[in-house]
Amino acid sequence: MKKLINLLTNILTKILLFFTPKRFHRFVNNETVGFLLFGGLTTVLSIVLFALAHYTLAFGVAIAGILSDVLAIIFAFITNKIYVFESSSWQPKTLIPELTKFGAARAFTVVLGILALVLLVDIWGFNAMLMRIITIIIIHMLGNYALSKWLVFTKPKTNTPESTGG
Repeated sequence: MKKLINLLTNILTKILLFFTPKRFHRFVNNETVGFLLFGGLTTVLSIVLFALAHYTLAFGVAIAGILSDVLAIIFAFITNKIYVFESSSWQPKTLIPELTKFGAARAFTVVLGILALVLLVDIWGFNAMLMRIITIIIIHMLGNYALSKWLVFTKPKTNTPESTGG
């Protein structure tokens, strides 16, 4: 499965590089494309799970929303860990901090996104759907990528001559 995912992200990366201006090429790589791919799948999963819970199982919107978000975040954690940031250790000393930081980062971007929507829509009067799309792109996608890359799935530091002062 991992080889298939790597092949797909390689193909998508090459396609995006072809259509992307050269000055943005440094942002288009297998990691960012994988993040976008699995982010899209996470979004679709969340919507499908919400619809299933609400319309088929007759859960209220709050319960359906919480259930779909929790399951989608678990899916996002697993796919980001394995396929995007390639954090291979499932040992509790690695897994628990990653899972905790991932959950906290997602909670942070959710709260930040809600606050941004209240400010942009309820206070400043911008169009709700347009602002939702913008906050998804800027806060959720970019924020979650940055937090996952630099806080959650960090690579262990290696002792190279440059890092040891030698």
